[in-house]
Order: sequence, then C-alpha cells, then structure tokens
Amino acid sequence: MKKKTVILSLLLVCGLRAGAQVVCGAGVCDVQALQAEMRENRELYGDNYTAYQTPRGVLSPAPEGYVPCYMSHYGRHGSRYLIGKNVYERPYEVLKEADEKGMLTALGCRLLGQLDTIRRDARGHIEELTLRGAQQHRGIAERMYRNFPELFSGNQKIDARSTPVVRCILSMANETMTLQGLNPQLEIAMDASAGDKYYLIYDDEQLRKERRPKGSRADSALTAFEQRHYDPQRLMNALFKEESYWREAVRNPWQFAAVDIWKVVADMQSTELRHTMPMDGYFTDEEMYNLWLIKNAGWYVSHGPSPLNGGRQVFFQRNLIRNIVNTADSCLALIEGRPCGDPQGTVAPLAASLRFGHEVVVMPTVCFLNLNGYGEQFADLESLAANGWHDNRIFPMASNIQMVFYKAGISGNTGKSGLSGKTGETAKPILVKVLLNEEEAMMPQLTPVTGCYYKWQDVKDYCLKKLATFSGEEPQ
Repeated sequence: MKKKTVILSLLLVCGLRAGAQVVCGAGVCDVQALQAEMRENRELYGDNYTAYQTPRGVLSPAPEGYVPCYMSHYGRHGSRYLIGKNVYERPYEVLKEADEKGMLTALGCRLLGQLDTIRRDARGHIEELTLRGAQQHRGIAERMYRNFPELFSGNQKIDARSTPVVRCILSMANETMTLQGLNPQLEIAMDASAGDKYYLIYDDEQLRKERRPKGSRADSALTAFEQRHYDPQRLMNALFKEESYWREAVRNPWQFAAVDIWKVVADMQSTELRHTMPMDGYFTDEEMYNLWLIKNAGWYVSHGPSPLNGGRQVFFQRNLIRNIVNTADSCLALIEGRPCGDPQGTVAPLAASLRFGHEVVVMPTVCFLNLNGYGEQFADLESLAANGWHDNRIFPMASNIQMVFYKAGISGNTGKSGLSGKTGETAKPILVKVLLNEEEAMMPQLTPVTGCYYKWQDVKDYCLKKLATFSGEEPQ
C-alpha cells in the first residue's frame, strides 16, 4: 500500500467520522469535494481568519490499561479584529474619495457604507479578541474537560502561559476560567511574560529573511501564482463607474482588491456584525477559492516546508519544540515517581501545560511534527490543494495542538496526577497522541503502537534528531 493511501486510511481509522468533512491526507484530496465544502461553508475561504470549526471527530479509546497522565498544549488566540488601523481605513478612504467624485456604482456605495460601519465597530478594538474568539476558547475548555477527565478532575495542577498580547491573554483567561468553573479544585497558575516569548513566539531574523527575498525563486513562484489565480478587474469595474478612473486613482488594484477588501470580507466572520451585515456580492465563490489558494501558497512558503526557499521555515519555532520535550520529560519524571532534585516527592506534577500564542507558531510547529503529512514538501504550488495541504485546517482562529500523554499501570486516583507513582510499577512505555484542532492526527514518519498512539520515546527522538539537523547540536 502506498504511503499516501496509508495516511488517509489511518486518518479515517483514528477517529474521523466518514462524511463529517473533506478528509485529506498528504497527497490525497478530492479538490472538487473541497470546493463544494467551501461553497457550503464560506468561512473556510477565510484562510487564517477562518473561525474555529467545532470538531466532529470521535476520539479513539486508549490502548488497554492506559489512561491520560499529562497534556502539552499550544493554542492560537481566538477570532479577533484586524491588526492595524489602516487595514480598515485604507479601502474606506479610496472608496470615499471616489464617492465624492461620483465614481462609485451602487455596489461600490454599498461597500463604502459597510466599511464605514465596520471601521466604527473596530474603533478602539484593533487586533483585540472578539466575543466569538472568547466563545471559541470556552468551547475548547469544555471539550478538553469532557474528553480527558483524568487530567482535569480533583486538585490537579495546571500551568498556563501566554505571550504578552491582550488577545492571547484573554484567550488564556477564557479557557482557564472555564476549566476552573467546571472544577473549582483545579490549581491553575497563569502568566504572560516577555520572558517566555523565546519559546512562545520566537523571532528568527535570519529565517525570516529567507522566506521570500525579492527576486528569489520563492518570490518569483509566488508572484506568478498570485497573478495567475486572481485578476481584480471584474471587482474594480463592479465598484467603480469608469475603468479609466480606478486605473488612475487606485495605485495598486491587485493589493486593493485581493488584500485590502479581501481582509475585511474574510474577517467579518470574527465579529458580531456577521449576523446583520453579510459581505456577499464582492467576490464570487470561484474568486474566493482562488484567493484562498493564493493565501494558502503564501503560508506554505513563509511558514511551511516549501523547498522553494530551502525548507527551513519549519524550524522557526524550534525553541517551542525544545520546551515541549523538556517540560514533558520533567512532568513525566514526577508522574513516574522519579523526580530530579525532589527525593522526598514534595513537588506535585502538572496535569497540563497550556501555552497561548499565534498562528505563526502553530503553523511551523505542525509542519515540524509533520502532523497529517503537513511537513511534506511540494515544489509545485499548484499541487498544494490536491495534495491535502490546507492552511485553514492547520491554523484557524483558536487553533490548537494537544499532545496527550498516557501511562499504563494505573491503580486509581492516589495523587494529584491520578497515578500510583510507584517506580517500576510497569515497564510499558509512555504513549502520546496528538490532536490538531481537537481531531486525532497522524505522524506518518513514525510507526504507531496502535491507531494514532505513539511511543513518546519515538516522538522525542524524532524531534531531537530533526532539531540537530538544523542547529548541529547532538540529539539529547
């Protein structure tokens, strides 16, 4: 059986209900079905503005004798307003000037009125979390509590960290407060410090420069792809009365339509205005699909494994990978009753490490781990959709990675970890499964013990060896 078919088969076996959504593994995707799904749910056109989609998969049971003992998590903030005041003002000012000169069509006047309402609604809330964003994290917390009661019952200890950005802090607060409300006994510590940014959102200046240097292979490929997939002329003629006017007055029509207008339309789903002010009539379904293809390709090159710029962007958040490995090992040592520097056993292990940040961290981390084949390399940008590389499946608003660790030899809830804590009680290995946006994910580069359950040692070795190929460090 070919590798691509194996990935798809395992995805279906490991919890996704048939018919729930378009199921794509690396190299396997029905593009026509994908387009039909997007027409049915236009939020999916939104790229990184796509609202969190409630998971539909059924979690598979753990191997016999195993129960959850620890969770390592990274989550993106929930739905938000757009970043930067100008993102609202720039298209509004272009249309306002045209209106003053009598150059707007009826559709253009409609858009001008909507942009005025939207910018007023966003005033004072630029880049902040919206109500929908808060609700997304409350829902995630409720399902987390329901899916893994062993981790969130009793007086378990939870450590929560956020980047010092208000929307991320509020996302953390909504998630942890919901957990606390479900179980008042939880001991939850929260922090949002610049001191944690080195692993919560690391900025590698050199890798950033390698993404799309002007005139590079990556830049040339993306520019050609963008021009091939979207022409703004239809929309511009629909908004302005005279083509000669917009060609002279709008400095960059492609930027105006495919970026400025598109962003406002795509992010409308984040706000409560979505209930009363639909932003339809500006882009056709075909145009929205092609604009998604453009954004998808851009993210693949900038934060994914694209060979067009050397395939190194997956290492951008390598400090997070190290933090996940080291924190997990420390917590597991306590859980197994072999604490380092705590011979009396006075330090209670964590049940969960919850980290909150941004999509620019989720994306390279998913690709580094190669979850569901998202770390696969494709030189041809035209092949991404057919090969199942869909960014809106990776990092919608409130996207999250949950690594759930399992230990065998449970003898009841005898401590804060819910484990017996007796050293040598079992020789069975620690297992881990990874949930991507609460759906069970596969790591096709590794052999699972069963289903989507992997030996932690195998996952750890994979991470350390891969890190060593970038940094030159010896695997630890």
